[in-house]
Amino acid sequence: MRKSVICFLVLFLALLACSACAGNGEADRDDSAKTSAVSKPEITSYKELSGKTVSMLTGAPFEELVRSKAPDVGEFTFYNTMPDMILALKSGKTDAVLNNNAIVALATNRDPDLASFPQNLKDGVFGFAFAKGDPARDEWQAAYDTVSEETKQALWEKWTGSDDSKKTVPEQDWPGKNGTVKVAACDTLEPMSYAGEGGTLIGFDIEMILTIAKKLDVHVEFTGMEFAAVMTSVQSGKAEIGTGSIIVTDERKEAVDFVEYYPAAFMLLVRGSNTAQGATTVWSGVISSFEKTFIRENRWRLLVDGVLTTLIITSLSIILGTILGFFVFMLCRNGNIVADGITRFSVWLLQGMPMMVLLMVLYYIVFGRVAINGVYVAVIGFTLTFGTSVFGLLKMGVGTIDRGQYEAAYALGYSNRRTFFRVILPQAIPHILPAYKGEIVGLIKATAIVGYIAVQDLTKMVDLIRSRTMEAFFPLIAATVIYFILEWLLGLFVSKLEIGMDPKNRKPESILKGVDIHD
Repeated sequence: MRKSVICFLVLFLALLACSACAGNGEADRDDSAKTSAVSKPEITSYKELSGKTVSMLTGAPFEELVRSKAPDVGEFTFYNTMPDMILALKSGKTDAVLNNNAIVALATNRDPDLASFPQNLKDGVFGFAFAKGDPARDEWQAAYDTVSEETKQALWEKWTGSDDSKKTVPEQDWPGKNGTVKVAACDTLEPMSYAGEGGTLIGFDIEMILTIAKKLDVHVEFTGMEFAAVMTSVQSGKAEIGTGSIIVTDERKEAVDFVEYYPAAFMLLVRGSNTAQGATTVWSGVISSFEKTFIRENRWRLLVDGVLTTLIITSLSIILGTILGFFVFMLCRNGNIVADGITRFSVWLLQGMPMMVLLMVLYYIVFGRVAINGVYVAVIGFTLTFGTSVFGLLKMGVGTIDRGQYEAAYALGYSNRRTFFRVILPQAIPHILPAYKGEIVGLIKATAIVGYIAVQDLTKMVDLIRSRTMEAFFPLIAATVIYFILEWLLGLFVSKLEIGMDPKNRKPESILKGVDIHD
């Protein structure tokens, strides 16, 4: 273990050095952008998109829109977050990113390595999504229509501007006599809706909804999630309103109704070709990146919250999954036909279904109309899959014990149940624990997908940080180190159990308890 820790630290330092060198001259964009020239786009015409890769957010169905302007586009790729797309653009994995005018304007203002394509693909309008036929949509539309044009413009300039000190949302200090509205919001699309200090959702969309909510005298409960999950949440009834830089389209109108609230445009974000930044030293860049990732806005607290959520999901799933697997094994141990049939089908179903699909089925379909926190759904999902693993391990471990052990125990007068718990199970456990430890490690890593059901675990918190800093190295390395530590600690705990439960380490009096040795 000591050697593996040393190797990991060496690798970390090597990556740190590489990141520092690669980031030389570009680490502190907030300061350097003020002194750099406006970058010209590397791609300036639709013809130049021939054979190129264009990326967009998962759930954004705009391939035909791009092809209508550039029919020879090479391929389309999809990403779950805007930071992922921008990193792919800057690293050359994609050539253009499709998004709306607000996000493109903010990205080019902050990062002189980026530029906007000179032509808009299409004009449109931003919308708040409501379930089809929801009468509340008309109430919100009527309230929005009373918002003055001056207020709308002031909010737009506030959130698309460069002064972050002004970017706060008002407290919900009105009575809220008409109840609470649940709003699903993408939490990584600055400046429209994103996580600010402490993970609180802020942005143009968020403040616009609060402005309307005050007029309606309702309180708002925001839930942050991936962009692709927003519309699903509205359609399934998990949320009454969906927001997060949603541009109204005919296809989307078939699924939901909209309150249309601000002019929008589809734009392409491309690499800049004449960036001229002020020079910065390697280590000043590293220090700046570290400060933005962990210190600024107390972002380290997001990581702490994410670790706690990951630990809760993992610990409960291990405990409940172990109990479930053991209970099912006991039902099937003596050949119960009904229990065997149900168990075989359940194991086949759970093992054949990707974990992400299982979580989304549970969250949006099975519990679609139930007000249940995503953490509980994650625990249920991982408990089921971990339980099937425990069942399989018990079946395998017990199967390795020679049948003669049963016969010897019966000859000593042991009952079937006592034989299992006193003779068979203690011998089977050493065969099970190494694989059990591997299942725990796999479970910890598998929890990284719970962000798809609006759970803010460690990986999700890292995505929120990256959405604010537009940097990958420190957030991802922090997540890697934390996961490594969690896996090591839980593995160490199981190793201690393995040593303590090995029959070779049991005392003779414990083994012979209940046996009359003087007979």
